[in-house]
Amino acid sequence: MKFEWKVIIVSIVFSFMCMLTFTYACSLTQKKYYAYQVGIYKEEKNRDEKMSELKNDGFEGVYYTKDNQFYVLSLISDDYNQVKEHSSKVKGIIKEYLVSYDTTQEILLENLSKGTTHD
Repeated sequence: MKFEWKVIIVSIVFSFMCMLTFTYACSLTQKKYYAYQVGIYKEEKNRDEKMSELKNDGFEGVYYTKDNQFYVLSLISDDYNQVKEHSSKVKGIIKEYLVSYDTTQEILLENLSKGTTHD
């Protein structure tokens, strides 16, 4: 086999190994959060009514403010199955966020309010 072909084959194998290593290393430093969004409101009164409704139904509920609107979430979890099961009890939509491994739910809400976390 010619030297040039050996160099090409080794380069391809090395590139593939680097790509796999990088992909695996990145996945170790990230995690997913799933949020169940049940409403977006412009007025505090409407937000408070939804939060009360959630509390009466036995759900904690949280919200964040972005662009003068209140985003109400009935659940945040890193367990998709928990959120999927929750979706059968409350009408809303599932949002998925890929965040760094050390991100807490509080930090996620703060980042969402700043618009720095994208779904």
